[in-house]
Amino acid sequence: MFVHNARLEHLLRPADYVDPSQYQAEVERLFLPAWHLVASRSEVPRHGDFRTLELLGRPIQARNIDGTIHAFLNVCPHRHAILTGRPRGNDPHFRCQYHGWEYTAEGRTARIPDARCFRPFDRENAQLVKYPVELCGDLIFVKLTENGPTLREFLGEEFHRTLAASFAPPYRPAWVWEADIAANWKVPIENTLEMYHIPIVHPKTLGTWPPEETVTHDLSGRSTTLRTVEHHPNIAKLKAWLVRRLGETPSPDYTHHHTHPNTVYIGMDTFRLAEVFVPTSPTTCRQRVWLHVLRGGRNGPVARAMALLLRKLAVSTTRRILTEDLPIFPQQQRGMASSPHRGVIGTIEERIHTFHEYVRANAGTAHDGRPRSTQAGGS
Repeated sequence: MFVHNARLEHLLRPADYVDPSQYQAEVERLFLPAWHLVASRSEVPRHGDFRTLELLGRPIQARNIDGTIHAFLNVCPHRHAILTGRPRGNDPHFRCQYHGWEYTAEGRTARIPDARCFRPFDRENAQLVKYPVELCGDLIFVKLTENGPTLREFLGEEFHRTLAASFAPPYRPAWVWEADIAANWKVPIENTLEMYHIPIVHPKTLGTWPPEETVTHDLSGRSTTLRTVEHHPNIAKLKAWLVRRLGETPSPDYTHHHTHPNTVYIGMDTFRLAEVFVPTSPTTCRQRVWLHVLRGGRNGPVARAMALLLRKLAVSTTRRILTEDLPIFPQQQRGMASSPHRGVIGTIEERIHTFHEYVRANAGTAHDGRPRSTQAGGS
């Protein structure tokens, strides 16, 4: 059952989705203190493997150095060149693409071509910016500040445990996906927090939302969670059949969890999905998705065939659902620029109301004229 029994106020207004000062306040007070999911360990499994990305206007490089994952600002202190412009790759020599300066795991210079030209050498000025890194199962998290909570504290003990178990055997990496979205980051976050759009946007892939009596919402300042069960009998039977043949115990449970500000987790017995929506401007963001699918504990040709079938089904279905949502986001953003309405939230959308409370409490809003809170992060 839902927590509320009457409609709720739409706490954020259209200005909060387009205003540059609101965007800057959210970046500084919600995102800079947060931990950010940037990659999976399986994307950089070997020494020298790297993954690059933009994170809040900063070029970041996550790199495997002798089996340990490190994260750096992807900028060479010599002449400010990007260390590597490739999105991913392998280079056992951690070096700049421009002049070949090489670096250690601590970000210090290891080798400089014709080093005598730089005597006396300013070693501290030549050190890479390095960021804190923590792993949770296969997932790599980076923080852009040294202070603040650990990843376990940020996610909460229970959810940290869930992620660690979900992105580890018997679940294996199946698919990584990225998309640029022409909408404020809060638009796709709110979409993933509500089931109300399902019959219109996903009539064939998801059909209808589950009956209210099978749904539980947990709401807090740090996160919200939806728990329900698979309510399509034929799908439930197919999933159970596949799970048993992979040597695991079927479960009808479905969990959708959102850790504020932008980390989303979806879990069923057949797959685990993590996604983030990273703001890139007041009216754009980037979506990143990691899908792990059940491999199971059984070996042999039948089990391998079942695992391959499940992987194909999970990837194709997930891709289709995500691409069904994509056209809606710029249309909603376009409406934000012209809307005179306050907005309204139904009880089925109550997780959005909790998300609005979090944004307003920790970043303030552009429309109400109140002083912005100086507190960062969730309560």
